[in-house]
Amino acid sequence: MSKSSSQALAPDDVLSFQHWNPGTPVTQASAGAKGSHVYRLEVQGDAVSRIVEAVIPVLGRMLSDKTAEVRDRKLEELIDFLAGQMVVPSAIDMQMAQRLAARHARVLAEFGFVTAEQLADANESRAGNRNALADNWKKRHQVFAVRHRDEAGRMREVFPLFQFENFKPIKAVQAVLEAFGERKSPWKLALWFTSNNGWLPGQARPVDLLGSDPQAVIQAARRDAGGSAA
Repeated sequence: MSKSSSQALAPDDVLSFQHWNPGTPVTQASAGAKGSHVYRLEVQGDAVSRIVEAVIPVLGRMLSDKTAEVRDRKLEELIDFLAGQMVVPSAIDMQMAQRLAARHARVLAEFGFVTAEQLADANESRAGNRNALADNWKKRHQVFAVRHRDEAGRMREVFPLFQFENFKPIKAVQAVLEAFGERKSPWKLALWFTSNNGWLPGQARPVDLLGSDPQAVIQAARRDAGGSAA
């Protein structure tokens, strides 16, 4: 094979990943897949071979799950765009949207926010995917993110800083998120944390008691959860 299409297996190498020579016969299964590519993987040593055999299926599942996740997100964005073109907001809708936008802006201005990349940097994450750490926290319901338009006009997910201590999730936040489940949207969660709550002493804001009385915040969330809207 030419150097442009393969990687030579040096004496000290344990792994060689090569494009399969187009002139070499391939199996019917691989040949029948439109747009498929065939590779040859050479492994030196039984130990490394067992590791590769275990990792490849896991990698395939991870890629499949990630592809489905991205496809769902893109579809949701497309639906949002189309719905936005089809629906003409009324004057009342515009007023409500303006008031909500102002509240959202006040929350982010008061408490600040970070991106997934900034969380990775603050925690000295070595993951090549700079979103991996924050994504993992989100999947475990340890934190939540809200959508926010950046200075370039791009809509991005950002994480309100009040749910972190030294850029690590505050444990009480996870209990609150689990109490509400899917009943509150991310921005409604942010507003719940930053609004006065009748279940708390002096109708305090949950965000102000996360450090001093987290159990009271959790109990307030559980009491509110039954009647919360998404």
